[in-house]
Amino acid sequence: MTWSYSSALSTDRDKIRLKIGDTNTNDQLLADEAIDVALLDTDDVILAAITCVKWILAKIARDVDRSTQGPTSSRSQKTLHYRELLEDLEKEAYASVGCEVGGVSDSSKTTLESDTDFLQPTFSVGMDDK
Repeated sequence: MTWSYSSALSTDRDKIRLKIGDTNTNDQLLADEAIDVALLDTDDVILAAITCVKWILAKIARDVDRSTQGPTSSRSQKTLHYRELLEDLEKEAYASVGCEVGGVSDSSKTTLESDTDFLQPTFSVGMDDK
């Protein structure tokens, strides 16, 4: 398994590592191959980052909280951090989802209504008005 990161952010893998905080070579969270799989599955940096955070949460869940002298970072603190990160990434992903509404212009509508070869819809505005 390999691990790489460049702050130049020249690859999608680097962008994902930055988003999920996996930029410290001395504290590696996911191998390059794992991030590549996430990218292959989604082909989207945000969605792949969401997948990666879920994998990190699964990895952290295996660890046991340990108490030592001095300040420490417990598993539960890491879990909370990655759950919050996951929520933020999901909000970012859903914010970029758009809705597209199709239709025709008024002039196109008039043209279609007068075209005898065009199959007219079986319903229309006001058809149930009495």
